Amino acid sequence: MTMLRIGLTGGIGSGKSTVSRMFAALGVPVYDSDSAAKRLMVTSPELISSIVGLFGSHSYRDGILDRAYLASRVFTDEDLLRELNALVHPAVADHFRKWASEMDSEGYPYVIHESAILFESGLAVSMDYTVTVSAPVEVRIARAVLRDASDPEKIKARMAHQMDDAEREALADYVIHSGEYDILMPQVIELDKIFRG
Repeated sequence: MTMLRIGLTGGIGSGKSTVSRMFAALGVPVYDSDSAAKRLMVTSPELISSIVGLFGSHSYRDGILDRAYLASRVFTDEDLLRELNALVHPAVADHFRKWASEMDSEGYPYVIHESAILFESGLAVSMDYTVTVSAPVEVRIARAVLRDASDPEKIKARMAHQMDDAEREALADYVIHSGEYDILMPQVIELDKIFRG
């Protein structure tokens, strides 16, 4: 039986990471794109070289990625952000393929690829199925404010740069509802049964 690759996404405060942890608790290997990208930006010689080529030697100080410098450069320049993403996304996709191949050889029926930008980055096309986690906007804002100790307006600004829930739901094969009164675990267990066949 071929191992399935399941893409899991959701916006800020949607509950995506909580859902990931639930799949992991059921024994499903979970690949976290965000963590992998951060790791690859400091461990992959090819990616480091490309980032230095794009942003100059200031992007790393004593071999450590200067995230503040990078953020200051891409925050106001969407073209530069696109160029950075064009370097990072393929590196993450390649790393995921190798990781998934290892999981396949270990006999797992499916793996989860968690990514906040699953559809935007083009990663979704290499998945067998996609799942999005959705919650009402006011719930997402409240969660993100609590989690990040951030200002609601800053959270709204970040959300404005993301695909909205309706778009994600239209593109996804499955939707997990994560509103204030939704119970997540039965929804996760139901999908686990489907993916295990």
